[in-house]
Amino acid sequence: MSSHVKGPAEAAAARLAAGDGPAHERLTAALRGLIDDGVLRPGDPLPGDAALVAATGLARGTVRQAVAALRAEGLVQTRQGARTTVLARPRLQPFSELVSFTAWARQAGAEPGARVVELVRRPADPATAEPLRLAAGALAWTLTRVRLLDGVPVLVERAAYPEAIGDLLVGADLERGSVYATLAARGVEVASGHHRISAVGADPETAALLNLRPGEPLLRQARTVFGPEGAPLEHSVDDWRGDAIALDAVNSAQGNRLARRPRG
Repeated sequence: MSSHVKGPAEAAAARLAAGDGPAHERLTAALRGLIDDGVLRPGDPLPGDAALVAATGLARGTVRQAVAALRAEGLVQTRQGARTTVLARPRLQPFSELVSFTAWARQAGAEPGARVVELVRRPADPATAEPLRLAAGALAWTLTRVRLLDGVPVLVERAAYPEAIGDLLVGADLERGSVYATLAARGVEVASGHHRISAVGADPETAALLNLRPGEPLLRQARTVFGPEGAPLEHSVDDWRGDAIALDAVNSAQGNRLARRPRG
């Protein structure tokens, strides 16, 4: 057994001894603590059942119950024929706060990036003209980018802008910079947004851009962004990898808060 696996098992046993409550809950908390503290990092194998039984003295069923709890929390995953591994901790962004992908990623401690597929001006199709309140056949700029978190493609963003707004993006660094920051620097303020969430299967083009197989699940976020006077500035259809994002909704009598959680 490698020291990489044995060390965390013994560390979990030490934390287990210091806790109170049912054994499986204490072991869950101990392993969760190792993940929180970075002892076990995303992609690392969780100590196996035998290692945890030997280190803690607990029954195999108790160990499996603790691991199942971590799996239910989305902290680890188990694939058939493979070891249980640690997933990246979810990062939250409330939809009640309209921020760019770039700003959100940096706030979450990740490095944002992008690959520009195209930025072109063409007549708006009906799916673009309606949310942007454009006349039939009016020119609009369309921007397609693959968005990256720590170098990993997680999102294909297909955005459209009224011609006057898109003109402001020509020549901007859209692989390292933010569209919203670029617009703000040119005097255009983003004030509000409307989001619609749905589940779709990856079409061949999107699948290739995200290193997926066609038909794999995606989470689609259709977004229209408005300026302070209510004029539409952007309409975007964002397709997130199904294994890279989850949604949280917190409801109350006073309102609703919806948040998105990227996960490894």
